[in-house]
Amino acid sequence: MNPPRREPQTGQALPLAMVLLVAVAAIVFFMFNSGQLVQEKIRITNTADAVAYSAGIFEARVLNYDAYTNRAIIANEIAIGHAVGLASWAKYAGKTADTIAPYMYLIPYAGPAIANALYDVKNAMDAYTPLLAATVTLHDAAINALAASQLAVHGLGNLIALASRKALMDEVTRKNDPDAKVDVLPVADDFAGFTQRYASRDERKRMGLVVHDGRDAFLRSRNWNFGLVVLCTGLQLRKRGSTELIDMVDGWKSMDTLSVHQYRIRRFRCRRSENPIGFGSAFSDDGLDDAAYSYAGSRSTNPEASYRAESTVADGFEPPTLSGGAIPAFHELSEAALKQDDPRTSLTIRVSKPRAAQIFSGGGGTVQPMGSLDLYQGALAKNESAAVAKVEVYFERPDGKNKLFGTEETGSLFNPYWQARLAPVTAGERALAQVRQGLQLP
Repeated sequence: MNPPRREPQTGQALPLAMVLLVAVAAIVFFMFNSGQLVQEKIRITNTADAVAYSAGIFEARVLNYDAYTNRAIIANEIAIGHAVGLASWAKYAGKTADTIAPYMYLIPYAGPAIANALYDVKNAMDAYTPLLAATVTLHDAAINALAASQLAVHGLGNLIALASRKALMDEVTRKNDPDAKVDVLPVADDFAGFTQRYASRDERKRMGLVVHDGRDAFLRSRNWNFGLVVLCTGLQLRKRGSTELIDMVDGWKSMDTLSVHQYRIRRFRCRRSENPIGFGSAFSDDGLDDAAYSYAGSRSTNPEASYRAESTVADGFEPPTLSGGAIPAFHELSEAALKQDDPRTSLTIRVSKPRAAQIFSGGGGTVQPMGSLDLYQGALAKNESAAVAKVEVYFERPDGKNKLFGTEETGSLFNPYWQARLAPVTAGERALAQVRQGLQLP
């Protein structure tokens, strides 16, 4: 017996399929829209990190430029000191040769040749010193150019550096997202006060002390003794001389003297008489007040030769200069920064993008759903998305401790070891960014 035949049902699944199709379309739209929002957020966040890090690198490069130029200024100052010292020594050597030469004729046969050789030494020294004077002029010009370049980088009150940093941040923002803009959170930016220009006489002594302590053995002392004195009887040659940075800032002056000291007993007392043989001086600027300097004991040991050296100046000195070889105004960490155990500066920035420039349903997308599908209405505060990033500029030697002293080195603008890194944003800085966007905080 055959079962009854059923008639096929038609049209019953169409309403269900339509409902399912609408649900799938809504889910797909929601997922796509959410993805667009996430993409926009990632893009803004990456832009903020790139802008902050670029600004930090800019600040580190400014600090390192200051350090390099300060070291170059110090090197040129030492070079001026050497030129002045060599000129003084050359003048003393020429004067010594000129003093000794007439006595060489007393030596049989070889005497005239020796005397002529000494006169040649004197002439060579006189021809040598104008060349040294020219190097003083060149090094002084380099020093002033380096100091001027620092001022060009910073400007008065760091205005040029801050303006250049803002231009860089705008450029990085535009390259990453043309529709975004960057703002600096004012209370989270201390770069303007992190450095200062040391211009007064007392302030410039900070670099002068570094220069003074950096003198080598030739500049510090050119002393020696020759001869024997026994029981206040005999002869002794005493050479004295040094090169000094006058008052740590004003300029360089050098003195060299050589005298023979004769000891003898007269009226039951030991007497000493000085006979100057050679003497000379040089300076980077005229009128330097060097009354407090003995030039490695020259004024106390060879007073007569020292007195004559004052008027026996190397040829070409005083050389023409812009500042007389003085320590120029320079940039260094501010006094407040130098008081820190670990000086560092930080910057927090905020990158924002208007809602209309973002491609999602509630933004600038062409599809604008209505009704219950408008899930993002009012989701963006002040009709914009924003991201916050922070950068920190710090000092750290790449080779660890200072190899010369074996100790940790404190940050300053005499060594170019400034680096930048992204840093966590503090709760206070994030709250400031939220207030700036118009959010109500608890």
